[in-house]
Amino acid sequence: MATKRPYIFIFTGTAGSGRKTTAHRALKGRDGIQHVPSCTDRPPRSIEHPDSDYRYVSPQQFQLMLLNDYFAEHVIIDRHYYGIGRRYLETALDTGNHVYLIVNREGSDAIVKKYGDRVIRIFLYADKKTVQERLESKGMSYGVIDNYLSHYGEEVTYRKSCEHVIENVEIEGTVAQIRRIVEDYISE
Repeated sequence: MATKRPYIFIFTGTAGSGRKTTAHRALKGRDGIQHVPSCTDRPPRSIEHPDSDYRYVSPQQFQLMLLNDYFAEHVIIDRHYYGIGRRYLETALDTGNHVYLIVNREGSDAIVKKYGDRVIRIFLYADKKTVQERLESKGMSYGVIDNYLSHYGEEVTYRKSCEHVIENVEIEGTVAQIRRIVEDYISE
């Protein structure tokens, strides 16, 4: 009997939709599912946690990593680089773990191109006013908030490409939906 290949669950969606929060609440610490955080050359924001939200590296380190083909995917967002380390992703998959990633649509498309039907995209969104309120409550600067909101229309259209779409109105309900979706795949 052949061993089933692990899935890659991608959390994508609009900025401020709660992708990180809901993904971690639903899946972090669950046996058989591992989070692979993105690397980035941007400085951490006060609300972020190194090695949980991102692996922070200098711009020079990121460029060296690019030259050494370190990433399974990488993108530039607002002048900063982000990428998923290939070794981390492959090691998790090779040991039989399912993986969850939190990436934007470009990163999602790159992972789908490389891993095909192993990838399950879960698109999270909230209406624009809710996004603004959430970002303000986190203490983000108005410059960052305005920048996020300027991409909203472009980001929300990606939901048509995803296997699952969830409007994140209430976090516990969203977490429960995510757990059901993931369980349906891994229990097949």
